[in-house]
Amino acid sequence: MTCKRKRPEADVASRSTASKRSRHTASPDFLSPLSDELLVRILTYLPLPDLLNTAPVSRRFYDLFGDSQIWKRLYYSRFVLPRALRIPGFRDGSAREGKLHYSSRRAIWADGRRGGWVDMHVGDLKDRSRDWKKQYKLRHNWSKGKCAVEELPLGQEQSLLETSPSHKVLVKVTEGIAVTAEVATGLRAWDLKTKQLLAQMSLDEVDSEARPSCLTIDDQKIQDHVLDIAVGFSDGSFGVWRLDVRKRRLLRRYRHEKSSNGELVGVAFSYPYLLTATKSVLISMYTFDGPPEKDRSNITESDGETISSENLQEDAEDEHTMKQSKPGIQGDSNGTTLLAPYLLTSLKSHTSRAPLALSIRKTAGGIIASIAYTFSTLQGWSLGIQDLHLRPSASKSKSTPDITTTRLAYTIPVRMGASQMPSPPATPSRHVNSSSPSFQDDELDGPINLCYTHPYLLATLPDNTLILYLCTSNATSLSISPGIRLWGHTSGISDAEITARGKAVSVSCRGEEIRVWELEGRAHGKSIEVRPIAKPITDDEERVDDVAPDAASTVQWDDRRNWVGFDDEMVIVLKESKGRESLMVYDFT
Repeated sequence: MTCKRKRPEADVASRSTASKRSRHTASPDFLSPLSDELLVRILTYLPLPDLLNTAPVSRRFYDLFGDSQIWKRLYYSRFVLPRALRIPGFRDGSAREGKLHYSSRRAIWADGRRGGWVDMHVGDLKDRSRDWKKQYKLRHNWSKGKCAVEELPLGQEQSLLETSPSHKVLVKVTEGIAVTAEVATGLRAWDLKTKQLLAQMSLDEVDSEARPSCLTIDDQKIQDHVLDIAVGFSDGSFGVWRLDVRKRRLLRRYRHEKSSNGELVGVAFSYPYLLTATKSVLISMYTFDGPPEKDRSNITESDGETISSENLQEDAEDEHTMKQSKPGIQGDSNGTTLLAPYLLTSLKSHTSRAPLALSIRKTAGGIIASIAYTFSTLQGWSLGIQDLHLRPSASKSKSTPDITTTRLAYTIPVRMGASQMPSPPATPSRHVNSSSPSFQDDELDGPINLCYTHPYLLATLPDNTLILYLCTSNATSLSISPGIRLWGHTSGISDAEITARGKAVSVSCRGEEIRVWELEGRAHGKSIEVRPIAKPITDDEERVDDVAPDAASTVQWDDRRNWVGFDDEMVIVLKESKGRESLMVYDFT
Protein backbone atom coordinates (compact mmCIF):
# COMPACT_ATOMS: atom_id res chain seq x y z
CA MET A 1 0.00 0.00 0.00
CA THR A 2 1.43 3.25 -1.11
CA CYS A 3 1.72 6.09 1.40
CA LYS A 4 0.17 9.46 0.64
CA ARG A 5 2.55 12.28 0.10
CA LYS A 6 2.49 14.88 2.82
CA ARG A 7 2.10 18.54 1.93
CA PRO A 8 4.95 20.87 2.76
CA GLU A 9 4.48 23.04 5.84
CA ALA A 10 4.76 26.23 3.78
CA ASP A 11 1.85 25.09 1.55
CA VAL A 12 -0.34 24.37 4.59
CA ALA A 13 0.38 27.81 6.06
CA SER A 14 -0.46 29.57 2.79
CA ARG A 15 -3.81 27.74 2.45
CA SER A 16 -4.83 28.55 6.05
CA THR A 17 -4.06 32.19 5.41
CA ALA A 18 -6.19 32.19 2.26
CA SER A 19 -9.14 30.56 4.03
CA LYS A 20 -9.17 33.24 6.70
CA ARG A 21 -9.12 36.05 4.14
CA SER A 22 -12.32 38.14 4.15
CA ARG A 23 -14.62 37.58 1.25
CA HIS A 24 -15.49 41.30 1.00
CA THR A 25 -12.92 43.97 0.71
CA ALA A 26 -13.38 46.30 3.69
CA SER A 27 -13.97 49.89 2.52
CA PRO A 28 -13.08 52.84 4.72
CA ASP A 29 -15.93 54.25 6.87
CA PHE A 30 -16.42 57.90 5.95
CA LEU A 31 -19.73 58.46 7.78
CA SER A 32 -18.98 57.42 11.33
CA PRO A 33 -16.36 60.13 11.98
CA LEU A 34 -18.78 62.84 10.84
CA SER A 35 -20.69 64.85 13.39
CA ASP A 36 -24.46 64.59 13.76
CA GLU A 37 -24.92 68.08 12.31
CA LEU A 38 -23.17 67.13 9.07
CA LEU A 39 -25.06 63.85 8.78
CA VAL A 40 -28.38 65.66 9.27
CA ARG A 41 -27.43 68.07 6.52
CA ILE A 42 -26.58 65.16 4.21
CA LEU A 43 -29.85 63.35 5.00
CA THR A 44 -31.88 66.44 4.09
CA TYR A 45 -30.95 65.89 0.42
CA LEU A 46 -32.34 62.34 0.33
CA PRO A 47 -35.82 61.68 -1.05
CA LEU A 48 -38.35 60.25 1.33
CA PRO A 49 -38.07 56.55 0.22
CA ASP A 50 -34.28 56.58 0.66
CA LEU A 51 -34.60 58.39 3.96
CA LEU A 52 -36.95 55.71 5.27
CA ASN A 53 -34.39 53.05 4.34
CA THR A 54 -31.67 54.69 6.45
CA ALA A 55 -33.62 54.39 9.70
CA PRO A 56 -32.95 50.62 10.26
CA VAL A 57 -29.20 50.93 9.55
CA SER A 58 -28.16 51.65 13.11
CA ARG A 59 -29.29 53.24 16.32
CA ARG A 60 -27.50 56.45 15.43
CA PHE A 61 -29.18 56.73 12.03
CA TYR A 62 -32.54 55.98 13.62
CA ASP A 63 -32.09 58.92 15.97
CA LEU A 64 -30.96 61.17 13.13
CA PHE A 65 -33.92 60.00 11.05
CA GLY A 66 -36.30 61.75 13.43
CA ASP A 67 -34.46 65.08 13.44
CA SER A 68 -36.89 67.96 13.01
CA GLN A 69 -34.72 69.79 10.47
CA ILE A 70 -35.08 66.93 7.98
CA TRP A 71 -38.84 66.74 8.30
CA LYS A 72 -39.27 70.49 8.17
CA ARG A 73 -37.62 70.55 4.75
CA LEU A 74 -39.78 67.63 3.57
CA TYR A 75 -42.87 69.39 4.89
CA TYR A 76 -41.95 72.51 2.99
CA SER A 77 -41.19 70.77 -0.30
CA ARG A 78 -44.37 68.67 -0.30
CA PHE A 79 -47.03 70.86 1.29
CA VAL A 80 -45.80 74.48 1.23
CA LEU A 81 -43.87 74.88 -2.01
CA PRO A 82 -46.74 73.69 -4.28
CA ARG A 83 -48.95 76.34 -2.70
CA ALA A 84 -46.25 78.99 -3.01
CA LEU A 85 -45.80 78.32 -6.72
CA ARG A 86 -49.38 79.44 -7.26
CA ILE A 87 -48.52 82.91 -5.93
CA PRO A 88 -48.19 85.35 -8.86
CA GLY A 89 -44.56 86.22 -9.40
CA PHE A 90 -43.16 83.54 -7.11
CA ARG A 91 -42.02 81.16 -9.85
CA ASP A 92 -40.14 83.76 -11.91
CA GLY A 93 -38.54 85.31 -8.84
CA SER A 94 -40.30 88.69 -8.86
CA ALA A 95 -41.69 87.99 -5.40
CA ARG A 96 -38.36 87.13 -3.78
CA GLU A 97 -38.17 90.25 -1.68
CA GLY A 98 -38.88 89.38 1.90
CA LYS A 99 -39.59 85.94 3.27
CA LEU A 100 -42.36 83.55 2.44
CA HIS A 101 -44.40 82.80 5.54
CA TYR A 102 -46.79 79.87 5.62
CA SER A 103 -49.46 80.27 8.25
CA SER A 104 -52.18 77.93 9.48
CA ARG A 105 -54.26 77.83 12.63
CA ARG A 106 -51.10 76.93 14.53
CA ALA A 107 -48.82 79.43 12.81
CA ILE A 108 -46.73 76.85 10.95
CA TRP A 109 -44.37 78.84 8.74
CA ALA A 110 -41.75 78.00 6.18
CA ASP A 111 -39.05 80.14 4.61
CA GLY A 112 -36.99 78.87 1.76
CA ARG A 113 -37.03 80.33 -1.70
CA ARG A 114 -33.29 79.61 -2.03
CA GLY A 115 -32.93 75.92 -2.71
CA GLY A 116 -35.89 75.00 -0.58
CA TRP A 117 -33.76 74.98 2.57
CA VAL A 118 -35.41 75.92 5.85
CA ASP A 119 -33.22 77.03 8.74
CA MET A 120 -34.51 75.50 11.95
CA HIS A 121 -33.10 78.32 14.06
CA VAL A 122 -34.93 81.08 12.20
CA GLY A 123 -38.26 82.01 13.71
CA ASP A 124 -39.83 82.20 17.11
CA LEU A 125 -39.13 79.97 20.07
CA LYS A 126 -42.27 77.93 19.49
CA ASP A 127 -41.06 76.98 16.02
CA ARG A 128 -37.78 75.55 17.35
CA SER A 129 -39.57 73.07 19.59
CA ARG A 130 -42.19 72.01 17.04
CA ASP A 131 -42.23 68.34 16.06
CA TRP A 132 -42.06 68.59 12.27
CA LYS A 133 -42.09 64.84 11.82
CA LYS A 134 -45.45 64.77 13.57
CA GLN A 135 -46.67 67.65 11.41
CA TYR A 136 -45.59 65.85 8.25
CA LYS A 137 -47.33 62.67 9.33
CA LEU A 138 -50.47 64.64 10.12
CA ARG A 139 -50.62 66.28 6.69
CA HIS A 140 -49.77 62.95 5.02
CA ASN A 141 -52.68 61.25 6.78
CA TRP A 142 -54.99 64.06 5.66
CA SER A 143 -53.90 63.63 2.05
CA LYS A 144 -54.54 59.87 2.20
CA GLY A 145 -57.70 59.97 4.32
CA LYS A 146 -56.14 57.79 7.03
CA CYS A 147 -57.41 58.27 10.57
CA ALA A 148 -58.61 56.51 13.70
CA VAL A 149 -62.24 56.86 14.74
CA GLU A 150 -63.73 56.87 18.22
CA GLU A 151 -67.23 57.62 19.44
CA LEU A 152 -67.91 60.14 22.21
CA PRO A 153 -71.45 59.73 23.65
CA LEU A 154 -73.21 62.98 24.50
CA GLY A 155 -76.03 61.63 26.64
CA GLN A 156 -78.56 58.93 27.31
CA GLU A 157 -81.07 57.67 24.79
CA GLN A 158 -84.22 59.75 24.60
CA SER A 159 -86.72 58.02 22.37
CA LEU A 160 -89.41 60.66 22.83
CA LEU A 161 -87.18 63.31 21.30
CA GLU A 162 -86.12 61.22 18.34
CA THR A 163 -88.83 62.52 16.01
CA SER A 164 -89.20 65.94 17.58
CA PRO A 165 -87.83 68.69 15.30
CA SER A 166 -87.32 70.95 18.33
CA HIS A 167 -84.73 68.59 19.80
CA LYS A 168 -81.45 69.74 18.34
CA VAL A 169 -77.84 69.47 19.47
CA LEU A 170 -75.55 72.27 18.31
CA VAL A 171 -71.81 71.64 17.96
CA LYS A 172 -68.76 73.78 17.20
CA VAL A 173 -65.11 72.70 17.19
CA THR A 174 -61.88 74.66 17.51
CA GLU A 175 -58.35 73.57 18.43
CA GLY A 176 -59.29 70.18 19.88
CA ILE A 177 -62.22 71.52 21.94
CA ALA A 178 -65.86 70.79 21.10
CA VAL A 179 -68.69 72.93 22.46
CA THR A 180 -72.23 71.53 22.48
CA ALA A 181 -75.51 73.26 23.31
CA GLU A 182 -78.78 71.48 24.05
CA VAL A 183 -81.96 72.08 26.02
CA ALA A 184 -81.57 69.13 28.39
CA THR A 185 -77.82 69.20 29.10
CA GLY A 186 -77.13 72.91 28.58
CA LEU A 187 -73.77 74.24 27.43
CA ARG A 188 -70.90 71.75 27.57
CA ALA A 189 -67.24 71.77 26.56
CA TRP A 190 -65.31 68.61 25.67
CA ASP A 191 -61.60 67.88 25.32
CA LEU A 192 -61.48 65.80 22.14
CA LYS A 193 -58.00 64.42 22.83
CA THR A 194 -58.81 63.00 26.25
CA LYS A 195 -62.57 62.54 25.52
CA GLN A 196 -63.38 64.20 28.84
CA LEU A 197 -65.94 66.80 29.80
CA LEU A 198 -64.24 70.09 30.64
CA ALA A 199 -67.17 72.18 31.87
CA GLN A 200 -70.96 72.29 31.87
CA MET A 201 -73.51 75.02 32.54
CA SER A 202 -77.27 75.20 32.28
CA LEU A 203 -78.87 77.42 29.65
CA ASP A 204 -82.29 77.56 31.32
CA GLU A 205 -83.70 80.84 32.57
CA VAL A 206 -86.63 81.46 34.88
CA ASP A 207 -89.94 80.96 33.03
CA SER A 208 -88.12 80.33 29.76
CA GLU A 209 -88.70 77.44 27.37
CA ALA A 210 -86.33 78.67 24.68
CA ARG A 211 -84.07 76.15 23.02
CA PRO A 212 -80.66 76.93 21.50
CA SER A 213 -80.94 77.41 17.75
CA CYS A 214 -77.46 78.61 16.66
CA LEU A 215 -73.96 78.56 18.07
CA THR A 216 -70.59 80.16 17.34
CA ILE A 217 -67.14 80.41 18.95
CA ASP A 218 -64.79 83.37 19.15
CA ASP A 219 -61.24 82.00 19.44
CA GLN A 220 -59.29 85.26 19.49
CA LYS A 221 -57.88 84.35 22.91
CA ILE A 222 -57.15 80.71 22.18
CA GLN A 223 -53.47 81.29 23.01
CA ASP A 224 -54.57 82.16 26.55
CA HIS A 225 -56.76 79.01 26.67
CA VAL A 226 -59.92 81.13 26.68
CA LEU A 227 -62.90 80.82 24.32
CA ASP A 228 -65.94 83.09 24.04
CA ILE A 229 -69.18 81.36 23.06
CA ALA A 230 -72.33 83.00 21.65
CA VAL A 231 -75.63 81.11 21.58
CA GLY A 232 -78.86 82.17 19.84
CA PHE A 233 -82.25 80.91 20.99
CA SER A 234 -85.62 80.15 19.46
CA ASP A 235 -87.31 83.06 21.26
CA GLY A 236 -85.01 85.63 19.64
CA SER A 237 -82.69 86.03 22.62
CA PHE A 238 -78.96 85.37 22.71
CA GLY A 239 -76.22 85.01 25.29
CA VAL A 240 -72.44 85.09 25.62
CA TRP A 241 -70.40 82.68 27.76
CA ARG A 242 -66.68 82.33 28.41
CA LEU A 243 -64.82 79.02 28.65
CA ASP A 244 -61.63 78.93 30.69
CA VAL A 245 -59.93 75.73 29.57
CA ARG A 246 -57.28 75.70 32.30
CA LYS A 247 -59.74 76.25 35.12
CA ARG A 248 -62.32 73.99 33.43
CA ARG A 249 -65.27 76.30 33.99
CA LEU A 250 -67.90 78.25 32.09
CA LEU A 251 -68.96 81.79 33.02
CA ARG A 252 -71.98 83.64 31.72
CA ARG A 253 -70.99 87.07 30.47
CA TYR A 254 -74.29 88.36 29.09
CA ARG A 255 -77.84 87.18 28.37
CA HIS A 256 -80.15 89.19 26.15
CA GLU A 257 -83.88 89.04 26.69
CA LYS A 258 -86.26 87.52 24.17
CA SER A 259 -87.48 89.40 21.13
CA SER A 260 -90.65 89.40 19.08
CA ASN A 261 -88.67 89.15 15.84
CA GLY A 262 -88.59 85.37 15.98
CA GLU A 263 -86.08 82.57 16.16
CA LEU A 264 -82.38 83.21 15.56
CA VAL A 265 -80.96 80.95 12.85
CA GLY A 266 -77.47 82.39 12.59
CA VAL A 267 -74.91 84.13 14.79
CA ALA A 268 -71.32 85.33 14.33
CA PHE A 269 -69.19 86.68 17.17
CA SER A 270 -65.80 88.38 17.16
CA TYR A 271 -65.49 90.55 20.23
CA PRO A 272 -66.74 93.21 20.49
CA TYR A 273 -69.00 92.64 17.46
CA LEU A 274 -72.00 90.31 17.33
CA LEU A 275 -74.03 89.58 14.19
CA THR A 276 -77.40 87.78 14.36
CA ALA A 277 -79.97 86.61 11.79
CA THR A 278 -83.59 85.62 12.40
CA LYS A 279 -85.67 83.08 10.55
CA SER A 280 -87.42 85.93 8.72
CA VAL A 281 -84.00 87.22 7.53
CA LEU A 282 -83.66 90.16 9.91
CA ILE A 283 -79.96 90.93 10.38
CA SER A 284 -78.76 92.84 13.47
CA MET A 285 -75.25 94.13 14.10
CA TYR A 286 -74.25 94.78 17.75
CA THR A 287 -71.16 95.99 19.54
CA PHE A 288 -70.28 95.52 23.19
CA ASP A 289 -68.03 98.59 23.08
CA GLY A 290 -70.91 101.05 22.84
CA PRO A 291 -71.35 104.32 24.69
CA PRO A 292 -72.00 104.28 28.44
CA GLU A 293 -75.55 103.64 29.59
CA LYS A 294 -76.05 107.24 30.72
CA ASP A 295 -75.18 108.55 27.26
CA ARG A 296 -77.34 106.17 25.23
CA SER A 297 -80.58 108.00 25.96
CA ASN A 298 -79.23 111.12 24.27
CA ILE A 299 -78.54 109.37 20.99
CA THR A 300 -81.20 110.06 18.40
CA GLU A 301 -82.30 107.47 15.97
CA SER A 302 -81.12 107.93 12.42
CA ASP A 303 -83.35 107.46 9.43
CA GLY A 304 -83.29 104.10 7.68
CA GLU A 305 -81.09 104.16 4.62
CA THR A 306 -81.93 101.76 1.81
CA ILE A 307 -79.06 99.44 0.99
CA SER A 308 -80.66 97.42 -1.80
CA SER A 309 -84.11 97.57 -3.31
CA GLU A 310 -84.34 93.80 -3.68
CA ASN A 311 -82.28 92.41 -0.85
CA LEU A 312 -81.09 93.46 2.58
CA GLN A 313 -82.36 96.88 3.66
CA GLU A 314 -82.23 98.92 6.81
CA ASP A 315 -85.56 98.66 8.58
CA ALA A 316 -86.08 101.78 10.65
CA GLU A 317 -89.55 100.70 11.74
CA ASP A 318 -88.45 97.44 13.32
CA GLU A 319 -87.95 96.97 17.01
CA HIS A 320 -84.30 96.13 16.45
CA THR A 321 -83.52 99.55 14.98
CA MET A 322 -83.60 101.08 18.44
CA LYS A 323 -80.09 102.35 18.96
CA GLN A 324 -80.21 101.35 22.60
CA SER A 325 -80.62 97.65 23.21
CA LYS A 326 -82.86 96.58 26.03
CA PRO A 327 -80.99 95.64 29.19
CA GLY A 328 -80.32 91.94 29.45
CA ILE A 329 -79.60 89.51 32.20
CA GLN A 330 -76.03 90.03 33.36
CA GLY A 331 -73.50 87.45 34.41
CA ASP A 332 -71.44 87.08 37.53
CA SER A 333 -69.63 90.11 38.87
CA ASN A 334 -66.09 88.78 38.38
CA GLY A 335 -64.70 91.09 35.71
CA THR A 336 -66.07 89.08 32.78
CA THR A 337 -69.54 90.65 32.74
CA LEU A 338 -70.53 92.51 29.58
CA LEU A 339 -72.81 95.52 29.40
CA ALA A 340 -75.85 95.42 27.15
CA PRO A 341 -74.73 95.59 23.50
CA TYR A 342 -75.28 98.65 21.35
CA LEU A 343 -77.17 98.12 18.08
CA LEU A 344 -75.20 99.53 15.17
CA THR A 345 -77.59 98.70 12.35
CA SER A 346 -80.41 96.39 11.35
CA LEU A 347 -81.10 94.98 7.88
CA LYS A 348 -84.35 93.46 6.68
CA SER A 349 -84.95 91.42 3.54
CA HIS A 350 -88.28 90.42 2.01
CA THR A 351 -86.85 88.33 -0.84
CA SER A 352 -83.98 86.45 0.79
CA ARG A 353 -84.41 83.07 2.43
CA ALA A 354 -82.49 80.38 4.21
CA PRO A 355 -79.89 79.04 4.26
CA LEU A 356 -77.76 81.90 5.58
CA ALA A 357 -74.13 82.20 6.60
CA LEU A 358 -72.69 84.97 8.79
CA SER A 359 -69.07 85.90 9.37
CA ILE A 360 -67.00 88.66 10.96
CA ARG A 361 -63.36 89.11 9.99
CA LYS A 362 -60.70 91.65 10.83
CA THR A 363 -58.62 93.34 8.16
CA ALA A 364 -55.91 95.97 8.14
CA GLY A 365 -58.49 98.63 7.34
CA GLY A 366 -61.12 97.65 9.90
CA ILE A 367 -63.87 95.09 10.46
CA ILE A 368 -65.95 93.41 7.74
CA ALA A 369 -69.25 91.74 8.63
CA SER A 370 -70.55 89.49 5.85
CA ILE A 371 -73.98 87.99 5.19
CA ALA A 372 -74.32 85.20 2.62
CA TYR A 373 -77.90 84.40 1.69
CA THR A 374 -80.13 82.70 -0.88
CA PHE A 375 -82.80 84.32 -3.03
CA SER A 376 -85.04 83.14 -5.85
CA THR A 377 -84.75 84.35 -9.44
CA LEU A 378 -86.72 83.82 -12.63
CA GLN A 379 -84.09 81.34 -13.81
CA GLY A 380 -83.87 79.47 -10.50
CA TRP A 381 -81.93 80.68 -7.47
CA SER A 382 -78.82 82.71 -6.69
CA LEU A 383 -76.53 83.44 -3.80
CA GLY A 384 -75.72 86.91 -2.57
CA ILE A 385 -73.10 88.38 -0.26
CA GLN A 386 -73.33 91.73 1.50
CA ASP A 387 -70.31 93.20 3.25
CA LEU A 388 -70.54 95.85 5.96
CA HIS A 389 -67.26 97.74 6.44
CA LEU A 390 -66.78 99.15 9.94
CA ARG A 391 -64.14 101.57 11.10
CA PRO A 392 -63.57 103.44 14.36
CA SER A 393 -65.35 106.75 14.39
CA ALA A 394 -63.25 109.78 13.49
CA SER A 395 -65.28 111.95 15.83
CA LYS A 396 -64.03 112.14 19.40
CA SER A 397 -67.57 112.68 20.68
CA LYS A 398 -68.74 109.37 19.18
CA SER A 399 -67.43 106.14 20.67
CA THR A 400 -69.21 103.69 18.37
CA PRO A 401 -67.71 102.65 15.01
CA ASP A 402 -69.07 103.87 11.71
CA ILE A 403 -70.33 101.71 8.85
CA THR A 404 -68.34 103.32 6.07
CA THR A 405 -69.40 101.26 3.05
CA THR A 406 -71.75 98.45 2.11
CA ARG A 407 -71.09 96.26 -0.90
CA LEU A 408 -73.20 93.62 -2.66
CA ALA A 409 -72.37 90.78 -5.03
CA TYR A 410 -74.42 88.02 -6.61
CA THR A 411 -73.79 84.69 -8.29
CA ILE A 412 -75.03 83.57 -11.66
CA PRO A 413 -78.53 82.03 -11.34
CA VAL A 414 -78.56 78.26 -10.92
CA ARG A 415 -81.43 76.06 -11.99
CA MET A 416 -81.82 72.50 -10.73
CA GLY A 417 -83.92 70.04 -12.67
CA ALA A 418 -86.77 68.16 -11.07
CA SER A 419 -84.97 64.88 -11.68
CA GLN A 420 -82.01 65.89 -9.55
CA MET A 421 -83.09 64.82 -6.10
CA PRO A 422 -81.05 63.82 -3.07
CA SER A 423 -80.48 60.19 -2.21
CA PRO A 424 -82.34 60.57 0.99
CA PRO A 425 -85.05 63.07 -0.03
CA ALA A 426 -84.89 64.90 3.31
CA THR A 427 -81.92 66.41 5.10
CA PRO A 428 -81.71 67.60 8.71
CA SER A 429 -81.70 71.28 7.78
CA ARG A 430 -84.80 70.94 5.61
CA HIS A 431 -86.60 68.78 8.13
CA VAL A 432 -86.68 71.65 10.58
CA ASN A 433 -88.27 74.01 8.06
CA SER A 434 -90.72 71.50 6.61
CA SER A 435 -93.66 73.29 8.20
CA SER A 436 -93.30 76.14 5.72
CA PRO A 437 -96.12 76.15 3.11
CA SER A 438 -93.68 76.76 0.25
CA PHE A 439 -91.28 74.03 1.29
CA GLN A 440 -92.07 71.64 -1.54
CA ASP A 441 -92.06 74.27 -4.25
CA ASP A 442 -89.34 76.76 -3.35
CA GLU A 443 -87.16 75.37 -0.58
CA LEU A 444 -85.98 72.27 -2.43
CA ASP A 445 -84.95 74.45 -5.38
CA GLY A 446 -81.75 75.77 -3.90
CA PRO A 447 -78.90 74.90 -1.54
CA ILE A 448 -79.55 73.10 1.71
CA ASN A 449 -76.54 74.60 3.47
CA LEU A 450 -74.12 77.50 3.10
CA CYS A 451 -70.64 77.96 4.55
CA TYR A 452 -68.78 81.23 4.01
CA THR A 453 -65.19 81.65 5.14
CA HIS A 454 -63.59 84.39 3.11
CA PRO A 455 -62.69 84.04 0.31
CA TYR A 456 -64.59 80.75 -0.16
CA LEU A 457 -68.36 80.31 -0.38
CA LEU A 458 -69.41 76.65 -0.36
CA ALA A 459 -73.01 75.64 -1.13
CA THR A 460 -74.38 72.15 -0.46
CA LEU A 461 -76.97 71.05 -3.01
CA PRO A 462 -79.67 68.37 -2.72
CA ASP A 463 -78.29 66.45 -5.73
CA ASN A 464 -75.24 65.11 -3.81
CA THR A 465 -72.92 67.84 -5.10
CA LEU A 466 -71.27 71.03 -3.89
CA ILE A 467 -70.69 74.38 -5.58
CA LEU A 468 -67.59 76.42 -4.76
CA TYR A 469 -67.45 80.19 -5.29
CA LEU A 470 -64.41 82.41 -4.88
CA CYS A 471 -65.11 85.89 -3.50
CA THR A 472 -62.82 88.83 -4.21
CA SER A 473 -63.08 91.80 -1.87
CA ASN A 474 -61.06 95.00 -1.76
CA ALA A 475 -61.52 98.62 -0.79
CA THR A 476 -63.59 99.44 -3.86
CA SER A 477 -65.42 96.31 -5.00
CA LEU A 478 -66.83 92.90 -4.13
CA SER A 479 -67.22 90.16 -6.73
CA ILE A 480 -68.03 86.44 -6.89
CA SER A 481 -66.50 84.15 -9.50
CA PRO A 482 -68.53 81.58 -11.44
CA GLY A 483 -69.18 78.46 -9.41
CA ILE A 484 -67.40 75.14 -9.78
CA ARG A 485 -69.45 71.98 -9.28
CA LEU A 486 -67.78 69.42 -7.01
CA TRP A 487 -68.67 65.78 -7.59
CA GLY A 488 -67.76 62.80 -5.46
CA HIS A 489 -70.51 61.98 -2.99
CA THR A 490 -72.70 58.99 -3.73
CA SER A 491 -75.45 59.93 -1.27
CA GLY A 492 -77.14 63.03 0.09
CA ILE A 493 -74.80 65.54 1.76
CA SER A 494 -76.01 66.78 5.12
CA ASP A 495 -73.29 69.35 5.91
CA ALA A 496 -70.00 70.80 4.67
CA GLU A 497 -67.47 73.21 6.13
CA ILE A 498 -64.57 75.09 4.55
CA THR A 499 -61.66 77.07 5.98
CA ALA A 500 -59.94 80.19 4.72
CA ARG A 501 -57.10 78.01 3.37
CA GLY A 502 -59.44 76.13 1.06
CA LYS A 503 -59.68 72.84 2.95
CA ALA A 504 -63.22 71.51 3.15
CA VAL A 505 -64.88 68.48 4.71
CA SER A 506 -68.30 67.15 3.73
CA VAL A 507 -70.35 64.34 5.24
CA SER A 508 -73.23 62.28 3.91
CA CYS A 509 -76.49 62.20 5.80
CA ARG A 510 -76.47 58.40 5.98
CA GLY A 511 -73.66 55.90 5.84
CA GLU A 512 -69.99 56.50 6.52
CA GLU A 513 -69.04 58.68 3.56
CA ILE A 514 -66.82 61.61 4.54
CA ARG A 515 -64.75 63.48 1.97
CA VAL A 516 -61.84 65.89 2.36
CA TRP A 517 -61.41 68.56 -0.33
CA GLU A 518 -58.30 70.62 -1.09
CA LEU A 519 -59.82 73.58 -2.93
CA GLU A 520 -57.14 76.23 -2.62
CA GLY A 521 -56.77 77.90 -5.99
CA ARG A 522 -59.86 75.96 -7.12
CA ALA A 523 -57.56 73.46 -8.80
CA HIS A 524 -59.25 70.26 -10.02
CA GLY A 525 -61.74 70.11 -7.14
CA LYS A 526 -60.85 66.54 -6.27
CA SER A 527 -61.54 64.92 -2.92
CA ILE A 528 -60.22 62.13 -0.75
CA GLU A 529 -62.58 59.76 1.01
CA VAL A 530 -61.84 59.31 4.70
CA ARG A 531 -61.08 55.69 5.53
CA PRO A 532 -61.13 55.41 9.31
CA ILE A 533 -59.64 52.58 11.32
CA ALA A 534 -61.69 51.69 14.37
CA LYS A 535 -59.82 51.54 17.65
CA PRO A 536 -59.61 48.16 19.44
CA ILE A 537 -62.80 47.30 21.30
CA THR A 538 -63.27 45.39 24.51
CA ASP A 539 -64.47 41.82 24.91
CA ASP A 540 -67.93 43.00 25.94
CA GLU A 541 -68.30 45.01 22.76
CA GLU A 542 -67.17 42.04 20.69
CA ARG A 543 -69.81 39.84 22.26
CA VAL A 544 -72.50 42.40 21.43
CA ASP A 545 -71.40 42.54 17.79
CA ASP A 546 -71.28 38.74 17.53
CA VAL A 547 -74.89 38.40 18.67
CA ALA A 548 -76.49 40.23 15.77
CA PRO A 549 -74.04 41.27 13.02
CA ASP A 550 -76.85 41.94 10.54
CA ALA A 551 -78.63 44.23 12.97
CA ALA A 552 -75.47 46.28 13.42
CA SER A 553 -75.33 47.08 9.71
CA THR A 554 -79.01 48.04 9.73
CA VAL A 555 -78.50 50.42 12.62
CA GLN A 556 -75.53 51.91 10.82
CA TRP A 557 -77.71 52.84 7.83
CA ASP A 558 -80.41 54.24 10.14
CA ASP A 559 -77.86 56.52 11.78
CA ARG A 560 -77.94 60.13 10.68
CA ARG A 561 -74.99 62.47 10.50
CA ASN A 562 -76.31 65.98 10.87
CA TRP A 563 -73.20 68.14 11.20
CA VAL A 564 -69.48 68.14 10.46
CA GLY A 565 -66.63 70.28 11.74
CA PHE A 566 -62.86 69.98 11.83
CA ASP A 567 -59.61 71.53 12.96
CA ASP A 568 -55.98 70.79 12.12
CA GLU A 569 -56.00 67.30 13.62
CA MET A 570 -59.56 65.99 13.78
CA VAL A 571 -62.87 65.76 11.98
CA ILE A 572 -65.95 65.76 14.21
CA VAL A 573 -69.31 64.42 13.04
CA LEU A 574 -72.56 64.65 14.98
CA LYS A 575 -74.22 61.26 14.84
CA GLU A 576 -77.83 60.50 15.75
CA SER A 577 -78.93 56.92 16.30
CA LYS A 578 -82.48 56.27 17.57
CA GLY A 579 -82.59 59.32 19.79
CA ARG A 580 -79.05 58.93 21.14
CA GLU A 581 -76.55 61.47 19.90
CA SER A 582 -72.78 61.21 19.95
CA LEU A 583 -69.70 62.76 18.43
CA MET A 584 -67.65 60.67 16.02
CA VAL A 585 -64.04 61.80 16.43
CA TYR A 586 -61.81 61.07 13.41
CA ASP A 587 -58.24 61.58 14.60
CA PHE A 588 -55.59 62.09 11.87
CA THR A 589 -52.62 62.19 14.23
